[in-house]
Parts: sequence; structure tokens; C-alpha cells
Amino acid sequence: MNELTIIMYHYVRPINGSKFPGIKGLEVKAFSRQLDFLQNNFSIISSDQVIDAVINNKVLPKNPCWLTFDDGYKDHFNYVLPELLKRNLSAAFFPPKAIIKDNKILDVNLIHHILNYSIDMNILISELREKCIKFGIKKDQIDEYYNEYGIASRFDNADTVFFKRMLQHVLPEEIRNSITSTFFDKYVGIPEDKFSKKLYMNVDEIRKLISCGMYVGSHGSMHYWLNQMNYQKQKEDISASLEFLEEIGAPTKNWIMCYPYGAYNDTTISVLKELGASIGITVEPRKAILGMDHSLKLPRLDTNDFPQ
Repeated sequence: MNELTIIMYHYVRPINGSKFPGIKGLEVKAFSRQLDFLQNNFSIISSDQVIDAVINNKVLPKNPCWLTFDDGYKDHFNYVLPELLKRNLSAAFFPPKAIIKDNKILDVNLIHHILNYSIDMNILISELREKCIKFGIKKDQIDEYYNEYGIASRFDNADTVFFKRMLQHVLPEEIRNSITSTFFDKYVGIPEDKFSKKLYMNVDEIRKLISCGMYVGSHGSMHYWLNQMNYQKQKEDISASLEFLEEIGAPTKNWIMCYPYGAYNDTTISVLKELGASIGITVEPRKAILGMDHSLKLPRLDTNDFPQ
């Protein structure tokens, strides 16, 4: 059995003094320092080595560590790729199709930037409640939602988790899209298509990652909570992401799935098996044990779990 440390990254950018100081990300210099630590204490391996270990039981180097980057941010092209190339390191990147091909903005990023610009969380929650009521959602139902979803996480307080979950998957899609767009217009005030082009990589930049020896895998097409969808919807979304991977020249044999929000269920696993995935990575915060953990349910640690 191989014990494998998988590390998850999202934003890696200059944060202090930027337009978005409230975004929870990793400063570029801190990323560089963290790579120093990881190279001194782990063997940073490639995605192909991970696939070989899972499929062929290949023994990995001592203290193997696999770097993974979610959501296709331009940060990854501007700051992460040069640092990896300088150190002769490889990593895996997981961009959702819709943000790259259609200039969409992920719900998660709309919400992050709304939270960055809003001054008072109490006001934001009050506005959310008011908008829900205007869409016909009763106050008692909103209170029930808060009791169910307003639970503090590792990184957010209860109000923030409630706000995120309501606009990520709890409310009907049409309602949450309308509310999120209204909040984004009010608090951020930048056209979404223009913001998307600044926030995410484009097709040429994704192809550059591949030509530089990086792995690009699936993060779904629309970055949905897959466990909230039926079989057909899951298969359509994941199949669309595979079409995108094929278009950009990324591998689609024994491919790797990175679950948006870490969300999956038994239906997702069935879809992945049907479509030929070899590995699925979650957000369960611990080291993976290859040969013991299910290969489509591998846990990942967060960058914040390591020195910076």
C-alpha cells in the first residue's frame, strides 16, 4: 500500500493590497515557501505516477505528494506554472468546461467576490432573506434552511456557510442565479463576461499547461454539486467535460475526476466507471492510502494544512 499526500489549491495570487483582499487564497510568496517545505519533506510526483500506482500497483517514491489545482484560475497560469517549471515539478489542474469555453463565472466565485465587497454579513443575510421571500419562499422555510445549512465549517462561520449553500445548491437554480447576479451587480459591479476573462484561463493557456507537462483533468462542465443531480444530469455534465478535455488535447483514457465541492454519491461513481475514469479526488481532509481507499474516492488535504 502507498500512502499519498494530495494537496488542494485554489486561489494563488498577490492578495494583500489587491482589489480582492477578502478572498481566501494563498499569497504567491507563501506558495513558493510552501513548495520549499514540500520539496524538503516529500517527493512531489506527477499525475501519471499516481495513475500508474492506482492501475498497476506501481510503488511510489518515499513520502509522495501530488499537487492539484482546482477551478482553472488565471492565477494558475500567471503564478503557479512559472514556479512549477522553475522547480521542474508537475501538477494536476482541473478547470470546469463552462468557464473556459463560455466565459461563465462559477457560483462559488461569484459568491466569493460578493463576500469580498460586502461590508456587513448581517446585512447580506438580511438581504438574502428578503429576496427569498420575494420569490415566494416562506420565512419558516428559510429558518429551516438556516438550521440545516448554517453550520460552521473548517474555514467559514455559520452565516457564511448558510449564504454560500443557499446560492450554491439549496435554492432552485433559476432563483439562486437571479439572486446571485443581483448581488454581484450591486457589490462587484463588473460585467460577468469581462470578469470571467480576467479570472480564468483561456483555451490557449490550458493547452500551454499541457504542452509544459502538466496534467489537465475533469472538474465537470458546470461545476455542479453532482450529488444533487440524477444519473442523466450527472452523465451529461461529466461527458461534456470529457469532450472539452479531448478538444484541448488532454488525456481521456484512465482520466482523473476532481469533484466540484468534493460532492459525489454512488450515482457519480457509477457514471465515472462507465466513462472510464481511473481516479476521483474529494475534499476529505486526510492522506490517501492507495490500495485501501477507493480509487474514485481519494481524500485531499488543503494548502492551509501545511506550513506557508
